[in-house]
Amino acid sequence: RSLPQSTLYGPPEEVDARRDGDRVLVVWEEVWMTEDDFRGYMIEATLCQNGHLVSVAVQTDRPKYEFNDETGCDGASGGLLYTVEKHGYTAPVEIPWP
Repeated sequence: RSLPQSTLYGPPEEVDARRDGDRVLVVWEEVWMTEDDFRGYMIEATLCQNGHLVSVAVQTDRPKYEFNDETGCDGASGGLLYTVEKHGYTAPVEIPWP
């Protein structure tokens, strides 16, 4: 099953991520949209926690989000970022995971 697609707004730009120990801060340029359409942003991420890779989906209204991502997992952490509006989701942007 796929997410409903939106073409009214673009995906986030200037996406970056910085690591400080086990903390990863993801930041991006805010996407302007009308207050009625605005539903924030969604991040689908794969994180290392307690030696296991786990998948999470989070929503935020702010153009940044911090994750706990430990070291020591077999496999890579990473994530996709979407703009969300009342009609659906933009194409995802791959987060340059540190």
